Amino acid sequence: MKRYHLIKRSYMGFSSYVSYVLDHFEGDFIIEEDLGELSEDTVKKIEEALGGLEITLANAPLIPLDDIDEGDRQLLLKALQTLESNEVLRIRR
Repeated sequence: MKRYHLIKRSYMGFSSYVSYVLDHFEGDFIIEEDLGELSEDTVKKIEEALGGLEITLANAPLIPLDDIDEGDRQLLLKALQTLESNEVLRIRR
Protein backbone atom coordinates (compact mmCIF):
# COMPACT_ATOMS: atom_id res chain seq x y z
CA MET A 1 0.00 0.00 0.00
CA LYS A 2 1.23 3.49 -0.86
CA ARG A 3 1.71 6.12 1.80
CA TYR A 4 0.11 9.52 1.37
CA HIS A 5 0.82 12.53 3.56
CA LEU A 6 -1.49 15.40 4.39
CA ILE A 7 0.57 18.59 4.13
CA LYS A 8 -0.56 22.00 5.40
CA ARG A 9 0.98 24.74 3.26
CA SER A 10 1.03 28.38 4.30
CA TYR A 11 2.80 31.49 3.09
CA MET A 12 4.51 33.94 5.37
CA GLY A 13 5.42 37.26 3.84
CA PHE A 14 7.22 40.22 5.28
CA SER A 15 7.16 43.75 3.99
CA SER A 16 8.59 46.89 5.46
CA TYR A 17 9.28 50.40 4.34
CA VAL A 18 13.05 49.96 4.79
CA SER A 19 13.11 47.05 2.34
CA TYR A 20 11.13 49.06 -0.18
CA VAL A 21 13.46 52.07 0.05
CA LEU A 22 16.59 49.93 -0.23
CA ASP A 23 15.06 47.89 -3.07
CA HIS A 24 15.74 44.77 -1.05
CA PHE A 25 13.67 41.60 -0.99
CA GLU A 26 12.87 40.32 2.44
CA GLY A 27 12.71 36.73 3.50
CA ASP A 28 9.25 35.61 2.39
CA PHE A 29 8.84 31.88 2.74
CA ILE A 30 6.44 28.98 2.51
CA ILE A 31 5.86 26.72 5.48
CA GLU A 32 4.90 23.08 4.91
CA GLU A 33 3.78 21.01 7.88
CA ASP A 34 3.24 17.24 7.64
CA LEU A 35 0.02 16.60 9.55
CA GLY A 36 -0.16 12.83 9.14
CA GLU A 37 -0.84 9.95 6.79
CA LEU A 38 -3.96 9.11 4.81
CA SER A 39 -4.95 5.75 3.38
CA GLU A 40 -4.91 5.13 -0.36
CA ASP A 41 -8.68 4.53 -0.35
CA THR A 42 -9.32 7.92 1.30
CA VAL A 43 -7.04 9.69 -1.16
CA LYS A 44 -8.92 8.15 -4.10
CA LYS A 45 -12.26 9.34 -2.69
CA ILE A 46 -10.94 12.86 -2.13
CA GLU A 47 -9.45 13.02 -5.62
CA GLU A 48 -12.72 11.87 -7.18
CA ALA A 49 -14.73 14.43 -5.20
CA LEU A 50 -12.40 17.39 -5.75
CA GLY A 51 -10.82 16.54 -9.08
CA GLY A 52 -7.39 16.89 -7.49
CA LEU A 53 -5.38 16.58 -4.31
CA GLU A 54 -5.56 20.16 -3.03
CA ILE A 55 -8.02 21.01 -0.26
CA THR A 56 -9.12 24.55 0.54
CA LEU A 57 -11.87 25.93 2.74
CA ALA A 58 -13.90 26.53 -0.42
CA ASN A 59 -13.83 22.94 -1.72
CA ALA A 60 -13.65 21.05 1.59
CA PRO A 61 -17.47 20.61 1.83
CA LEU A 62 -17.28 18.43 -1.31
CA ILE A 63 -15.29 15.73 0.51
CA PRO A 64 -17.52 12.72 1.33
CA LEU A 65 -16.59 12.50 5.03
CA ASP A 66 -19.19 9.78 5.72
CA ASP A 67 -17.44 7.43 3.27
CA ILE A 68 -13.96 7.91 4.74
CA ASP A 69 -12.19 5.79 7.36
CA GLU A 70 -12.66 7.10 10.92
CA GLY A 71 -8.96 7.78 11.53
CA ASP A 72 -8.59 9.65 8.24
CA ARG A 73 -11.81 11.57 8.89
CA GLN A 74 -10.53 12.74 12.30
CA LEU A 75 -7.22 13.85 10.77
CA LEU A 76 -9.02 15.81 8.03
CA LEU A 77 -11.45 17.45 10.44
CA LYS A 78 -8.64 18.47 12.79
CA ALA A 79 -6.66 19.94 9.89
CA LEU A 80 -9.69 21.81 8.53
CA GLN A 81 -10.48 23.33 11.94
CA THR A 82 -7.13 25.15 11.97
CA LEU A 83 -7.00 25.94 8.25
CA GLU A 84 -7.10 29.63 7.39
CA SER A 85 -8.36 31.15 4.14
CA ASN A 86 -4.84 31.70 2.79
CA GLU A 87 -3.69 28.14 3.56
CA VAL A 88 -3.98 24.93 1.56
CA LEU A 89 -3.95 21.24 2.42
CA ARG A 90 -2.15 19.08 -0.12
CA ILE A 91 -1.90 15.33 -0.38
CA ARG A 92 1.47 13.93 -1.43
CA ARG A 93 3.12 10.54 -1.69
